[in-house]
Amino acid sequence: MKTKIILLTLALTATRLAADTLTTDTAVFIQTDPKAPVIARLKAGSTVTTAGDAPAGWRRVNVSGPFEAYVLNRDVTKGLEVREGASIYSAPRKDAPVMTTAAAGDKTEVTGLHGIDWVQIKLDKTIQGFIAVGETANMPASPTRPQPVAAAPAGPLAAPGRPMALTGNSADLPRLFAGRLVLARRALINPNPPYDYQLTDASGRRFAYVDTKRLLLTDKIESYLERDISITGTVRNTVDGKDLVISAESMTLK
Repeated sequence: MKTKIILLTLALTATRLAADTLTTDTAVFIQTDPKAPVIARLKAGSTVTTAGDAPAGWRRVNVSGPFEAYVLNRDVTKGLEVREGASIYSAPRKDAPVMTTAAAGDKTEVTGLHGIDWVQIKLDKTIQGFIAVGETANMPASPTRPQPVAAAPAGPLAAPGRPMALTGNSADLPRLFAGRLVLARRALINPNPPYDYQLTDASGRRFAYVDTKRLLLTDKIESYLERDISITGTVRNTVDGKDLVISAESMTLK
């Protein structure tokens, strides 16, 4: 009986050590460096759970999303899902810290594009981060952490390459896409495409067909061919579900 009481006491003590209530607003860093990107800001009164060992002056904790994050364009499937095993970055740069690795069952939503190579996503997942304790907590955070993108109105955007922020179930809202506009018809590869034009990425891979029925242009569309462009429009699947189609509303050269 005494052994059971001792074990229960130890278990309760471990639980108290693992989960604490914050007394002040606290930043959660992606790395054990006060200059690292901040992935979350927890309000005073929030409960944090220790997730493992950490260097002196730091505590490793679990923190729940959603988060703003970025993946390479090639790691997004035609169904707008992040490929399993893909690196999810804190900023649209290959040298940016990796927040986590995409796993089966992760909840992600594409919210925009950054240039040709990067896709902005909303990641709804619990990941690990670090909070500073002791003297480290008094060091200033980096001012260059990723900032949330403000929601943009539907319709054409003045600045090419700017991502269209989306919220909720927003499949019918316009988004901004970037890439190279080329003819979809290829004598051997694709002789009878469902649409005349397609948008390709930096490697020449088709990202989506482009439906130009709703597109109003002051110049002939031929002047946009084989050039890097930005397209604002809604996205849907083709009838057979194998490809994406952008219903273009506006088009600008980059």
